[in-house]
Amino acid sequence: MTTNQLSNFTLNQLESGMQLVHSGNQVYQVTDALAEQFKPGDHLVFVRGFSEPIIIPSESMALVEQEVNAAVDGFYSLNSVADSAIDAFYDACADRLNTPSIWETIQTINHQDVAQATAKGRSTTRLVADDTCKTQMIDGLLDVKRQNTPRVSAIQSVTHDGWSVDVLKSPLGVVGFVFEGRPNVVVDATSVLKSGNAVVFRVGGDAVNTARALMDHVLLPALDWVGISRNAIRFIDSTAHSAAWALFSNQKINLAVARGSGHAVRMLGGIAQQFGIPVSLHGTGGAWMVTSKNSNIDRLHAAIVDSLDRKVCNTLNTLCMLKSEFEKQLPVVLNALDSAGDNVGHKVKVHVAVPSMGYFSSEGFSDTIDVVRASGVVQEPQYEPLDLQAIGTEWEWEKTPEITIVVVESIDEAIELFNCYSAQFVASLITQSQLELIDFFNRINAPFVGNGMTRWVDGQYALNAPELGLSNWENGRFLARSAILSGDSVYTTRLKMNQVVVGLQR
Repeated sequence: MTTNQLSNFTLNQLESGMQLVHSGNQVYQVTDALAEQFKPGDHLVFVRGFSEPIIIPSESMALVEQEVNAAVDGFYSLNSVADSAIDAFYDACADRLNTPSIWETIQTINHQDVAQATAKGRSTTRLVADDTCKTQMIDGLLDVKRQNTPRVSAIQSVTHDGWSVDVLKSPLGVVGFVFEGRPNVVVDATSVLKSGNAVVFRVGGDAVNTARALMDHVLLPALDWVGISRNAIRFIDSTAHSAAWALFSNQKINLAVARGSGHAVRMLGGIAQQFGIPVSLHGTGGAWMVTSKNSNIDRLHAAIVDSLDRKVCNTLNTLCMLKSEFEKQLPVVLNALDSAGDNVGHKVKVHVAVPSMGYFSSEGFSDTIDVVRASGVVQEPQYEPLDLQAIGTEWEWEKTPEITIVVVESIDEAIELFNCYSAQFVASLITQSQLELIDFFNRINAPFVGNGMTRWVDGQYALNAPELGLSNWENGRFLARSAILSGDSVYTTRLKMNQVVVGLQR
């Protein structure tokens, strides 16, 4: 084989022991399992930050290619759709969700998803399609409809002698979503239609039947009713992780959005970035709270209770208590944790940073409580020591609230710990001093900063705009956008020139 042939060689098989160069100067030796798994047409991808490569099977790539191509057609077809038709789509979706027979069908299918997930020992706290979920979906759809989001709008106009240039906000294209198992995210994704974009999405395996039911009984019939192409919303009906990998490596996607946290989201983000696709990652959650000498006792109590009402990404996760105020604030904190536990019917499990253990009674570390895990109820110590390096660990609790407490010498130390060990997501300083809050805001590396409860971090709640995704700054700050991604922020900018005089020359 000539050198030129080698430079255009397609890898159709792997051999055990084969050495592959990646990441500039790294060498990976192919294992027996990897060699056996790889087939002609598959793609082998080394993702930055992961030691083992992944294989994207050809069948997953073909499935995704088909759906993305359809979405591209759907995007262009939206150019001839009136704004009134898009608004009518949201009304039609809401009406169908409000139809008892349709909702009963969706709930029946959802019950099956929940039962299967429970049997596998999976968390189901966000999987259930109850009436509250239905109300939230309907409210979200109608909120999108009411948004004043023109698909094309003027941002700026520059006038020259005999000609002008308009800077126009325009639709971006196809948005690819990978969602966790929450039913409401399926309708959340449709908000990009309001700004003229098409969507193709995949959900986690535990929720695939519910997502399919929402597509078949709500979204697709609503598109048909108002005369919008079904290609504007595409669903990748696959439970294989490789389908998500294939979606985030398809370069026809104009924006990739991953909702969830942990390993899977980091993997998806790495894939998208490697293929040059702009990406919005939810990343690791967990909010931090810091006490101050200016902390009002009642405000501190309320902020803790109101931030531990349920487990979502903006739930209070780590509490930094000021050493100088510890004796005064600890009874308030413990009372607040008891109140938060009473509200959900379970005692709060507390992780204490090892350097802070001396501030707590030893009895708590020996007393046990019932802790609800995805696998069932288990007996665990109510208080457990935690290495300082792990204080940013996000506690994915089911019904038993969990929190980390660390005692700090100063707010400066709390900021250093946050910037070093947290997911750099939500930070709250319980203070009534605006000067102290401004200083905190300037020095802490978080996109969301406040002085009260942490659960305000939500696009719908904070900005009155349906949220497509929240991002932390775990992988750096963002250029010219906030960490809340909403439908009206999915756009590109185009320039349109209008020549008035004849014979314009440079």
